[in-house]
Amino acid sequence: MKKKPTDSIRHRDQLVISDLDDYALAKAVEDRYLDLSHTYERINHDILLFPDSMSADLLRWREMRVRHDEGDLRHSDAEMQSVRTIAQWTLDVNNEIRNQKKNVLDWKEK
Repeated sequence: MKKKPTDSIRHRDQLVISDLDDYALAKAVEDRYLDLSHTYERINHDILLFPDSMSADLLRWREMRVRHDEGDLRHSDAEMQSVRTIAQWTLDVNNEIRNQKKNVLDWKEK
């Protein structure tokens, strides 16, 4: 059986260099989540928790943020997908507690 050339295959967990937009998006999602967490606690007198279904996304996002904070500005496709998932969830919860209609984020592909 003939092997495929590895240079043409990009794995979902392969790290690539983050551009400034990727870095800013991951940081902004963190900032928005912290703001939302405080707002949620003030309004509902309860702690905002991620759903169990998002635990893998949360783990990937936090690993990427720690890496970025340490100066290693790389990410994987899976991590960026997790950032998008958390951004959408944050927007959904924010709209819910403010009694606004749901909005779907429109992502521009690179």
